[in-house]
Amino acid sequence: MKKFLISILIGSVVFISVALAIEVYQVKVMNRYTYKCRYMEERADEIKTLLLGNSLMENSINPHHLGDSVFDLAISGRWIYYDVKLLERYLPKMTNLNQVVFGMGYAIPFCKSYHFPEEDKVWADKKKFCNEKYMNIRYDRPPYYYWFGFMKGYIRMTTLRDDYGFLPRKDADFDGYICLVGRQVGDWNSIQNIDPDIISNPHVCEQIMEYTGYLKEMARLCQQYNVRFIVITPPCHDTYIVNVRQEGVDVLHNMIDNIRIDYPIEYIDYLQDEEFRTDSIYYNCSHLNSVGADVFALRVKNDFEL
Repeated sequence: MKKFLISILIGSVVFISVALAIEVYQVKVMNRYTYKCRYMEERADEIKTLLLGNSLMENSINPHHLGDSVFDLAISGRWIYYDVKLLERYLPKMTNLNQVVFGMGYAIPFCKSYHFPEEDKVWADKKKFCNEKYMNIRYDRPPYYYWFGFMKGYIRMTTLRDDYGFLPRKDADFDGYICLVGRQVGDWNSIQNIDPDIISNPHVCEQIMEYTGYLKEMARLCQQYNVRFIVITPPCHDTYIVNVRQEGVDVLHNMIDNIRIDYPIEYIDYLQDEEFRTDSIYYNCSHLNSVGADVFALRVKNDFEL
């Protein structure tokens, strides 16, 4: 019995030691979440144009072509709630900021929500974990909930590579942009496409109200700090456009019109723009590759006179 207890004790010590080692690694490793936060803390007062949103902004628009002192704070899979909290945190420090450019994709307002989730819960929890642990933004859980990623099963090699350790450029001038090169192998219809009935999910009304509220708060914050608030819907491939419903497009446009009643907001919908109908500029059906990201950035710069 004594030997059994000793074996359990030794095993427990080994397990806890491994878990703590991975936790230390998580804290110390430089990933795109921690890097972008560090950049904002150290250089927020230098930024003139701030990009916010999810992968449509992190991967599909090149900040280098948008003008002087641009930083891309967008991160793949991020829900708009975190964009609002990041604005609240950093706007007071951004003394030279002229405009915030936010990417509002077609599908996101119809499917992303913590209150009314229609997405894969494991995927959503992983993204939530990354935003809250590494960007220190709380939603509905106490801080200790995110201290032990290993214990909660979030640490897998794919996660370490894709979400924790992926930083393609380590120099001090990294502008937050992570480009997509070439094109994914496979059919255009099967990669990153949408369900055409996404606008008819059971919670769509609540999701739109929730999203509109957060978007309005972003507009209010920009007005408070005398900053232009620019919203864009990035372009998508024709195979994605086929699944887009005019009813959904109208919902997004009405959302912008309703916010404009109270706050200044500049908006252009590039979703079906004729300039972006070529296969060669897309990585998959909903993301531009590095070539398309250059073209798109120049178009946005020109349209909004950045």
